[in-house]
Amino acid sequence: MASILLLYRTRTGFTKKYVDWITQEIACRTVPWEQINNVDINSFDIIIYGAGMHAGRIQGLREFKKMTSGLVGKRIVVFATGAAPNTEEIVAKLKADNFSENELIHIPFFYFQSGMNYEKMSLSGKAIMKVYSKFLELKNNKSDIEDGTSKAILNSYDHSCRAYIKPMVNCLKEFLTKDGGTHIIG
Repeated sequence: MASILLLYRTRTGFTKKYVDWITQEIACRTVPWEQINNVDINSFDIIIYGAGMHAGRIQGLREFKKMTSGLVGKRIVVFATGAAPNTEEIVAKLKADNFSENELIHIPFFYFQSGMNYEKMSLSGKAIMKVYSKFLELKNNKSDIEDGTSKAILNSYDHSCRAYIKPMVNCLKEFLTKDGGTHIIG
């Protein structure tokens, strides 16, 4: 049977919310990134990495890629959570900014819209968002996305939705079926 490890980083709780929903659909061991040294990742067949976005980058993805680069015969899946809407344009930019073309051939990537949680952000995170908001407010000839973003980042909000995980869950179920696994819950 295929075994699944889900490693994740969460700063404001959105990624953990998605991790909880995923584990209700697919049986897997979940490990916060801070506890990675307590796990033998090589003992798992499928390794999922999930984290939030920060300035267009998936938090900790570079470290995760280094850690898994020498693994042979493992399926790797990555998901990210972020405040931006899940549009083709935004997902294409996330892929281009975080993966090489070769990586995208081998690593399924999923993006789940979440939200903003100023109450759980660090002071530096709050400051960055305020500066970015002011920059967008003052910018001339804003695109529709920039205009929407400038309004969306003013306050905390949550657009998380359990339905967003369905494509990733289907991908994992397909892997489990191909690999002869039966760790499917939902």
